[in-house]
Amino acid sequence: MDFHILGRHDELTALAVRMKKGDRRAAEKLYNELMPKAYGFFFARTGERETAQDLSQDVFLRLAEKVGSFDESRGRFAVWFWQMARNLLVDHYRAKKERPFSSMEESSVESLAVEELPDMDDRLRYRQVREFVKLMDGEERELFELRYIAELPYREIAELLGKTEGALRIATLRIKKKIKRAFKHEEI
Repeated sequence: MDFHILGRHDELTALAVRMKKGDRRAAEKLYNELMPKAYGFFFARTGERETAQDLSQDVFLRLAEKVGSFDESRGRFAVWFWQMARNLLVDHYRAKKERPFSSMEESSVESLAVEELPDMDDRLRYRQVREFVKLMDGEERELFELRYIAELPYREIAELLGKTEGALRIATLRIKKKIKRAFKHEEI
């Protein structure tokens, strides 16, 4: 299969099919492509570096266990993978009953993910983003994370959330407007 003709996410489906057949290189390529995005998604949801790392590893363990059940005739791999990631996150919160990122105390938030905040501007920007996340409702936060952290295209988000691409584009525009209002002194 010529991956240059396929879109990025069709390539992921082709890699998943190869992984199902035991191709370790395909599995490695999937891991390398999706691990940073999975980590970002889980970190945005949990606000904890270790938890995000654990969940990222867990989603790939589940992938290795369940890739045989992926049916490429029923849809794209990326949608299947992100549904599995969402389910893992739900399971995590049910088991742990942890607080979402937006409800964390400022002192614990500042110690997350960023090793050092080098200057005052970065600290202020970080606080602004944290405050902005608090303003988003659950659906907005999920759309924001899937679109900008996991970098999924609208088509796959639509399949994942059961909404139309048009509705998602409009919702994304509204989120962008909210961001611009929240950060009106900065160009986004």
